[in-house]
This record gives sequence, C-alpha cells and structure tokens, in this order.
Amino acid sequence: MIVVVAAASTGFAVRPVAADGVSDQQQQVKNDLASIKSLEQKSSQLNEEYLGFLNDKTQLDSQIADSQKQINAQAVQLSSLQTQLASVAVQQFTGGTSGGLAMFGDTSSATDSLQREQLVRTAVNAGAATTDDYNALLAQQNHAQAELQAKQQKATQLATQASDALDRTKQAGQAYQDELAKDQATLGVLLVQEQQREQAAADAAHAAAVQQAKAAEQGAADQAAAKLAAQNQAAQNQPAQSQAAQNSPSGQQAAPSAKSPAPAPGSQTPIVPAVTPQVGKKISVAAPAPTSAAGGDFGGASAATTGGSADSGGGSVSTPLVAGGTTAPAPPPVSSRAEIAIAAARSQLGVRYQFAMASPGVAFDCSGITSYAWAQAGVSIPHQSAQQFASTPHVATADIQPGDLLFFYHPISHVSIYIGNGQEIHAPAPGKFVEIANVDWAGLVGASRPG
Repeated sequence: MIVVVAAASTGFAVRPVAADGVSDQQQQVKNDLASIKSLEQKSSQLNEEYLGFLNDKTQLDSQIADSQKQINAQAVQLSSLQTQLASVAVQQFTGGTSGGLAMFGDTSSATDSLQREQLVRTAVNAGAATTDDYNALLAQQNHAQAELQAKQQKATQLATQASDALDRTKQAGQAYQDELAKDQATLGVLLVQEQQREQAAADAAHAAAVQQAKAAEQGAADQAAAKLAAQNQAAQNQPAQSQAAQNSPSGQQAAPSAKSPAPAPGSQTPIVPAVTPQVGKKISVAAPAPTSAAGGDFGGASAATTGGSADSGGGSVSTPLVAGGTTAPAPPPVSSRAEIAIAAARSQLGVRYQFAMASPGVAFDCSGITSYAWAQAGVSIPHQSAQQFASTPHVATADIQPGDLLFFYHPISHVSIYIGNGQEIHAPAPGKFVEIANVDWAGLVGASRPG
C-alpha cells in the first residue's frame, strides 16, 4: 500500500515538472525570437546609419565639385584682371599710349617701389580695370578656397565615419545570421509556430483597429450630416417662429418699433429659404474631436479625422495623423504608378540582400528595393528609410493601399512596399533575399504614398 501511494505520489509529482518544462520551452522560444528580432533591428539601424553617411558624403562631394568650378572661374577672372592691369600700367609708364604719362624714359632707373605705385595709379586712371576689382575678386577666391578646404575635411571625416559604420553593420549582420541559424537548429518547428502565432495575433489586432477607425470615420461623417440637416430644419422653421412672435395672445399685432416700421398693409413677411448645399460652395461644419483607436496608426494616434468643412455632398475629408498627433497633408490618390512600382519590386524577387545596395539583379537593402521600385514608376525617393518617410505624404493605417510604403522600428530603419492582402515585398535582412512576406502589423510605425 505504501508502494502504491509512493508511486501515485511520484506520478502526481511528475506532471507539474512536465508542465513547467513545456512552459520553459515556450518562454525560451519567445526569448529567442525576440533576440532574433532585436538583432535584425540593430542590423537595419546600423545600415541606415551607414547610408546616412554615404548620402551626406555624396551631397558634399557634389558641393565640392561646384566649389572647385567656381574657384577655377575666379582664377580665370583674376588672371584676366592681372593682364589688364599690367598692360595698362606698362603702356602708361613707358609712354606707350597716346597722351603718354611717361614718368621715366628708362624703366630700369625706377625703383621697385615706384614701379608698383605707378602701376596702381596709371591702371586706375586708365579705367580699364581697378585694383578694387582685383582685390574684391581675390578676397572672394580666398573665401571660396577656405570653404572648399572645410568641405574637403568634412568629406574625409564622413568617409571615416562611413567606414566605421560599415564595419559595425557587418558585425551586426553576422550576429543576426548566427543567432538565427542557432535558434532554427535547436528550436526548428517551435520557432516557426511562434512566429505564426504572433503573426496571427498581429493580423487580428490590425483588422480590429482598421474596423474601429473606419467606424469612427463613418460616425464623424454621420454626425456632420446630422448637424447640417438640423441647420436646414432650423432655417425652414424660422419664418413660422417669427410670425408667432409678432402675434399677441389676443390675436392683435404687436406695436411696431420706431426703428422697425410695421409692414405696409397687404405686404407679407419675407420667407427665409432653407439652407441647402449648393455646388461650388462649402458649409462650415464643426469637426468632432479625434477618436483614438487602440493599436491604430503611428503609435496609437487616431486613424482619421474629419475636416473642418463639408462640400456639397456633406461628406468629410479623411486626413491621417502622424506621430505626435499632428495632421499630415492629404496623400495623393492611388494611381497606376503604384502598379508599376509593385511590378518592378516583383521583378527583383530572389535578389540577395546587401547593405546600402540598390542594384537590380545584383543586390538590395530595404530602402534600396523601394527606391528602385518607385523610380521605375517615375517617382524619385531617397535611398534611406527614414528619409523616405520624411519626404513622402503619410497615409493612415486604415487607408493603406497597394504600392504604399510601410515603415518599421524606432527610429525608422526598415521599409517595405505593400502589395495588398496583408502582404509586402521587402529586402528583409543579411543572408536573405527580396521576398513576399506577411506584414508585421504589430511593428508598423507609419505608412506613406510616394505618388
């Protein structure tokens, strides 16, 4: 009996251990997946930092080239002025011009000091060129030379910073690949299952947020329409209310005031027409307060608000909010350019990822594929994700359409192009290739529409 109890006790003791083992394993999968994402984000951020140095240096190199052209042109002008001054001075000095001012018959008898003094005096008197012109141009060239040297020093500094950033980017990329390979080898299916579970949760949260945002937008539009209808009704009721106010309870008309003479016999009170929307006119409608949508756009800001006025149809204008609650300009409407950009991105599926690259058929980084894709549609955007977000019209999460750019991480350091049905094309990370993937809605921090 004691043995049975001991066996039973042992059996009961094993189950919690097994349960804890499963719990520990699930937590380990979560931790490893979080570590992978963190390393991927670090790699992306360092790549964007590297791109920033490259972009700054490219811009500075262009300025240096322009400055060098300016200095070369000034050097030609200086040489021309020197020639004019010397020629005039020699002619005046030696009596070679009409009405000669020859101070000396033999220039060898003049001292250097006298020659320089006479050179200045005769050049000024001749009017062909002045020393003021020469000195001003010389000062400009000296200033330009100093600026050029400062830019050259800055360019050298940027080159060093870019080289250091590239080294750190490569190290982070390798750390990401090593961690991913290790976790895939030890966890395998469990890691994939956890990724799928997180993706499903993010998809559900995004769908709910979009539905809530659209419901809020529709509610705002209904509220604006109801207010407009109330205004119209009030305008229609005004004549009857005015007539009732003029009549006393005994049916007698109130005495007219001195300032407002009574209507002449037989005349009628003018009827105020109802306020109805007219084509080409706008009626002011108070905008409702922004509604926050849980899990919505750009850090929880409302997906849309109604504009301050309604046009002839009484509708509202949807405008996205960006981080900080400020209203962004309305994005351009969806056009056929988006289809061209998506087709260009699709044509590069399978091309390998590489830092700071945007070379079709060779290699891309995340902002490289998006800048390339939209360039094929005739829209130029910078080759850096943060600059892409800053330079393109923002779009509310609920209004995202195929062709729009999706941005991730804080600070922004990853971008993809949306292709519809919750999918994107992007260049994900070192060791991977341009691919179609499900959008990580949980990590989305902004969206924009280049054109």
